Amino acid sequence: METILVTGGSGLLGRYVVRALRDKYRVIVLDKIPPEDSVEYHEGNVLDLPFLIEKTQGIDAIVHLAAIPHPLDHPAEEVINLNVMGTFNMLEAAARNNVRKFVFASSESTLGFAFAERKNHPDYVPVDEDHPLRPQDPYGMSKVLCEEMCKTYTRRYAMQTLCFRMPWIWVPEPEEQKLYRTLIDEYPNWYKNLWAFIHGMDAADAFALALEREYREEQRSWFITADDNWTGVASIKLVRKFFPETIIYKNRLPDTKSLIANYKAKTELGFRPRRTVNDVFNEIA
Repeated sequence: METILVTGGSGLLGRYVVRALRDKYRVIVLDKIPPEDSVEYHEGNVLDLPFLIEKTQGIDAIVHLAAIPHPLDHPAEEVINLNVMGTFNMLEAAARNNVRKFVFASSESTLGFAFAERKNHPDYVPVDEDHPLRPQDPYGMSKVLCEEMCKTYTRRYAMQTLCFRMPWIWVPEPEEQKLYRTLIDEYPNWYKNLWAFIHGMDAADAFALALEREYREEQRSWFITADDNWTGVASIKLVRKFFPETIIYKNRLPDTKSLIANYKAKTELGFRPRRTVNDVFNEIA
């Protein structure tokens, strides 16, 4: 049985990823707090490189989720330090122990819309992996830098590095559901993230798919999103109202289709999101 190290495995997304992997793999969580599930656990910090080198011995693959999740509650230097240096340390520890696969939780914030201080709009929709990355904030910048580091480690060590650019992760848990209902009621206030989301279980399934890929010398970055936006409003109507400068590809944005495309992940990874906004409210974890 292969051994998978999940950093940040006690967090909101981490819990779902651990549950998606634990039946097929030996899962070890590395986090500052213990996981809810009964899996092996290392208490530690991704800023401690000697500790990480020790704990990545005998590991087959790493799922790296540990990070500060946005730039709003922490100074810029803390966001950069933990996100960038933490990822560097994990990659370096993986390389020293010949870990063959590294799956990184990146973000749609690499695009630069979600936390923009100055005007920033999509050049075109649906946005895909060819769209320019223009972050204005430390969080988005940290994820761009981490993706570049993944490319470097793939070139140098033939390590497979896969980066998942995920939007807002929605989970079917009571406290979170209250927040989501408020968001939907106030959707005009949330245009900066293009109303994109991914159900936590679909995100976890994507990480499971990534671990099944057998290509050694490979680096890929994919948007991992739900098929539709979370507002229930027609996507073309949203774009014309909030992003009048943006080009809409003909016949590429029907109904409530997500403004961030997932077709590259579908084609190359075999990703198939199965949950909708309704599933977020119908399921209780």
